[in-house]
Amino acid sequence: PPPPPAVGGEPVVWTAVVGVSASGNSLTKTSPSGYASGAVSVQQLLSGEGWVEITASETHTYRMFGLSNGNTDASYADIDFGLDVAPGALYVFEKGVNKGAFGVYATGDRLRVAVVGGVVKYSRNGTVFYTSTQTPVYPLLVDTWLLYEGATLNNAIIGSGH
Repeated sequence: PPPPPAVGGEPVVWTAVVGVSASGNSLTKTSPSGYASGAVSVQQLLSGEGWVEITASETHTYRMFGLSNGNTDASYADIDFGLDVAPGALYVFEKGVNKGAFGVYATGDRLRVAVVGGVVKYSRNGTVFYTSTQTPVYPLLVDTWLLYEGATLNNAIIGSGH
């Protein structure tokens, strides 16, 4: 089973909502498939260590979440450190560049993008599967992108520390 919920985080509060509906700390794409859509967090990580985590939902849509310095638009290429939760696999995308596929996931898995010791690390259920070679620029906010109508990002939590 997935690990218990993260300690020390708080629910993401969404802003800059484009083509999605926000319900608490979850998002659902309401606009037609293919249109760039998403939202960003009101909260920001100003320095040091921090993270964003979601609980994986459906396994048949494309959506991405992660950490970004600023919010230019609702495209996936605008996400500095993104975890693409796609049909059949997890992919890492950094500023639109595909860094590879990193295994499968299941509904209920806890997926995280974190800054630890100045380095961005991606994990599934507490196990790191990719460490970025890019240096994060603060402040960082939670940034998202959803492709298919009906796609969801659920239970987004932001926290400081590790």
